[in-house]
Amino acid sequence: MKRVSLFIVTFLISVLAAAQTGTTQNNSTMPSSQQITNGPVAEVVADSSATVGWSVRSAGNMSIKYGTQRDHLTQAATATASSDGRNYHAQIQGLSPSTRYYFQVLQDGQPVGGIGTFHTTAPGDAPIKSKAIIPQ
Repeated sequence: MKRVSLFIVTFLISVLAAAQTGTTQNNSTMPSSQQITNGPVAEVVADSSATVGWSVRSAGNMSIKYGTQRDHLTQAATATASSDGRNYHAQIQGLSPSTRYYFQVLQDGQPVGGIGTFHTTAPGDAPIKSKAIIPQ
């Protein structure tokens, strides 16, 4: 009888722990993987600036973090919303020419989606314009 009781208690604790872990993981990852509907795209990249655009399911306080090292995104730029509040653009200024940058979209300070990249042009070269379409 003691073995059966011990087994039942152990089983219930395992089920409760797994259920709590699963709920926490699903709540923290689901919004970021489903929030962005289009992009982000480096729409215009010049020697010292870039414009990043994207669309989301619902409006929020959007920004991006960026830097020259994928695992060290220390700079930030605030995004401007379109009139419907679902399309955003972030203007990044003061970049170094001929340099690879990494960026990630944030909503309310939390990462949304993966890390993107772009490469600034050489000094004096014409800006590069993306052919991707961000719905307005």
